[in-house]
Parts: sequence; structure tokens; C-alpha cells
Amino acid sequence: MNVGETVKRWDLPGLPSNHSLPADVPAAVAQVMLRRGLDTEEKLRVFLNPPQKLPYDPQRLMGMDRAVQRLYQAVTKGEKVGIFGDFDVDGVTGTAILGEGLGELGVTVLPYLPSRADEGHGLSNAAVQYMVAQGVSLIITVDTGVTAVAEVAEARRLGADVVITDHHVPQSVLPEAVAIIDPNLPGVTYPFKDLCGAGLAFKLMQGLYEFYGQPWSPALLELAALGTIADLVPLQDENRYLVQQGLIELAQTQRPGLNALFRRARVEQNAIDAETVSFQISPRINSAGRMGSAHDSYTLLTTKSNEEAETLADLLEGLNRSRRDASQQAYATAQTQMERKYSGGSLPPILFVADESIAPGVAGLVAGRLADVYHRPAVAMSLAGDYAVASARSIPQFDIASAFESCGDLLVKFGGHSQAAGFTIHRDNLPRLEEALTLAAERSLGSVDLRPSLAIDAEVELGELTEDTFGWLSKMEPFGKGNPRPLFLSRGVKVLESRHIGHESQHLKLVLGQDEKEMTALAFNQAQDWPNGASHLDLVYTLSADWWQGMKSIVLKVVDVRPAQNLRAGK
Repeated sequence: MNVGETVKRWDLPGLPSNHSLPADVPAAVAQVMLRRGLDTEEKLRVFLNPPQKLPYDPQRLMGMDRAVQRLYQAVTKGEKVGIFGDFDVDGVTGTAILGEGLGELGVTVLPYLPSRADEGHGLSNAAVQYMVAQGVSLIITVDTGVTAVAEVAEARRLGADVVITDHHVPQSVLPEAVAIIDPNLPGVTYPFKDLCGAGLAFKLMQGLYEFYGQPWSPALLELAALGTIADLVPLQDENRYLVQQGLIELAQTQRPGLNALFRRARVEQNAIDAETVSFQISPRINSAGRMGSAHDSYTLLTTKSNEEAETLADLLEGLNRSRRDASQQAYATAQTQMERKYSGGSLPPILFVADESIAPGVAGLVAGRLADVYHRPAVAMSLAGDYAVASARSIPQFDIASAFESCGDLLVKFGGHSQAAGFTIHRDNLPRLEEALTLAAERSLGSVDLRPSLAIDAEVELGELTEDTFGWLSKMEPFGKGNPRPLFLSRGVKVLESRHIGHESQHLKLVLGQDEKEMTALAFNQAQDWPNGASHLDLVYTLSADWWQGMKSIVLKVVDVRPAQNLRAGK
């Protein structure tokens, strides 16, 4: 594959001819279910209504009993508790869960969310020293800490205890913390290992409140759902429960900050789903950590003041616009560099871009877009002085965090998980690192087809997309990693109307027809590459509910498009 070759292959594998799904499941939905291995009525029932009691007993998590006992001590003795969270949505929401949960028990908390640009990921000695100087005697980490051996030792030297909640892969030496709650620790028998940082923070509060014999606030589920969706963990099992219940709470949230944010994002509360969170809510919450201070997002989530909520929502809206502009400029720089660096032949199995103009706050967005467009792991680096700060995104066939760990001797620090990770490195070591990671990618991906592709769930006629079809699909929500929003293919669709929308006319709104059926379609950020002049199209798309003034309609959201091939007669 060369730099300019970004046309995606459409994969539509065959499906089993026999199944025992209920007879009233529409054919289009049955194809989706079969693609997900749901080929019997019993499997479908278990998927829609799991038989296990959720949420699971938090005491089944290794380290939970010690963590709860230490928190009980902090409550009874009136200790000041520091909460150190990462600066992304997962870390901010997890920090807010602990802050609110402990606050309701009368604990004074000090949230600490590091600066992405100045401090980077992970617990630091400077943060530990600051919190202890402010009177903190117990530090709880959120979404980080399982590799912070030196930093936990520094806390102990200063007389503070540490409880770690993290979902990242531990290294061979663990920090000497009072308790470590991490589903990836060796020997953990908890039935679900894919909780994110906010999910684990929720489990800790669930455990503490059950210890007290008190009900935990359902409002904590809103925060757990936001973090779970944003962190792209599989929406299965307990995560599915947290998101389902959290979305119900979000639709009726009493948080002034979220309500103000919903108004800025033009979100209809009765229509909030995982996609709404992913594309409209999370980017705004994330923008503070990317472009400013994550504390602003924390305060927005936890404030009781309507006036403060409005001010912070305006701030985040402005930061989100800045983030969008910066990421577009950084990606343009990355594309120019790609064309220069890889123009001589086919693309390597892992991509590297680096530039002073790629801000640390948008490097992950650039890496993610490169990985999506070219279907291979990508590393985007922000250069400043003698160091490079990198964010990387990967594909399921390559564990990027393990690859970084194998090159640990070249790195100042690193961390993350299999599909998203980062590191800091001295610029002199960049050539050796690129060579080592390229060799690792060649070994792992040598037999993998790295051509970009779309896994299509079902080929349908527009006439099959009825309210009944959409209703069945809605039962399968929430959609996300592990249960992706279904992709449909319709061929030979006629373009009845088309117009540009968006502040830069970068989007398209269309009216499409097939036989007697007409539907509206939206093609976001595709105006530049649209096959203008084609009267009929082959489309890959998802289905979504579009709300306008309280009225719902079903729209197609175009993912990929080609001029139609092999039109039927009469089209």
C-alpha cells in the first residue's frame, strides 16, 4: 500500500444459512446478529438480558478489601485524601466519581489532574510532594499508578499511603501501595477484566458504600458511562451494564455542567446514546486536558453552581474549537510528512510522524486518524527541545504497549495499553527506536493484510430499513468497541437531492431513493472526496436517530461511497 492509496475494501463475509433466531427478527437485523455470533434465541436472550447479577460484587476484585479498610480509616479519622487522575475523559470522570463519593461521606478531597504539556501521563514525585504539602495523608490514583514504583516510594517516604486503581498492564515489579486494584494483575479472578479507570473508581465507591451499608448514588453511573465510552473499552458484560444504566441517568442528569454542555453541543437529552457521548460530549470534556487544564472539566462535572457551569461550558466549547483546528492543522502536517517520508515505495507496517507543530494535546488524534486511514499502527510525536513526546494508536493485531516495553531502555517513560499508548524519548534515540519498532511490527504483522477495510454487517435495500428494523437494532445498544454500530451496504441508490452544509461546507446532506423508499443521509467531512456527478451510488453507512424539535427520524450516516456499479434495470 502506498501513501495515496486509502480506498477501503468492503468485506461482506458469508453468513450461516441456518439459525434459530426468533421469526419476528427482520432479515437485516438477523444478518447483524449472525455476524456477532448470535445465531440462537438463547444466545440473543443472554446478550440482551445477561443472567448474571450486575454490577458484580466489588469484593471479588483483588485488593478491594484492603482499599476499603484504608478508606474507612480515612473517613473515621477525618483525613484529607488526594485523588490523582489522568487528564483524559476516563481519568477526569473517575476522579469525579471518587471526589463525589468520598465527599458525600464527609471526606475532604484534593483532586490533582496533571498538565498534559508540562507533566505528561502518570503519577510524578512533584505531584506527590504537592499533595502531601497540602495535608494529604492518603493518595488514590485513577487510571494510572500500577507502574509508579518510585513515586509510591516517595509518598511512603513522606508519610502518605497510596491506593492504586488502574486498568493498565503491570510490570514485573509492583509499587508498594496499601492496595492495588487492577484486573490485569496476576492471579485476579474477577469475572470481567475490561473495566476502564472510571469503571474501577465506581467499583471502589460501590465497595465502600456497601461496607457502610448505604446505597451509592445512581448519579455516579453517569460519570462511569462517560469514562467507559470515551476509553473505548469493550461494551460487553459489566461495561454494557454501566453504559446502559449510565445513559439512563445522563438523560435525566441534574448536573448543571452537563446540562450546560448539552446545550452547547445541541444534544437532545432524550436521545443520548453512546454515539452522542463519543462524538459530541467526550470531545468537549477532553478538550480541557488537551488544550488547557483538565481541572476545568472536573469542575464542570462536579459544580453545583449554574453560573459556574455556564462559564465552564463556554470555556470548553472554545477549547474544543481550538482542539479541532489544531488537530486539522497537525494532520495536514502529518500527511505532508507521510508523502515525503514514504513516497519511495510501499508503506511500512508501522508509521511515524514527528514535528514541532504537532501539539502534545492532539498527537493522539493524529495517530488515531493515521491508524484508521492506513490500517496500521501509527506514532505521532510532538518535538520540543531535546525530547519527543509521542502518542500511538494501533490495530487489533499489534500490541503497541508491549512493543514500547520491549524498547524500554531507549525511553524516558512509557505507558498505555495494547491499542493506545505513549512515551517520552530523547530525540537522539529516535532513529534506534523507529528501527526497533519497525522490526517488531514486521514480525507481528508480516502475514496480516494491512489494506484498509470495512467489515460490513448486512447488504440491504433501503426499503428494509423500517421502524421495526431500527427498533430491533436499538435493543442491541449500546454500540462501541466489542459491539460496533452495524455497517450496512446498499447498492444503486439514487441521489435525489444534495447540498453542502457546515461552516466550511465540509459536510453533505442528501436525499436518497431506492424503489419507493426515500431517506436522508449525512456525509460528514466527505464533501471534498465525494463522487460528484454520480447519479447513483453504492453506500456503506450506519443508521442513527436524528432529533429535531422533539421529532425523530432515521438517517443514514455515510461511512464510504462509490459510484454505483451494475445498476438494475429501472433504477
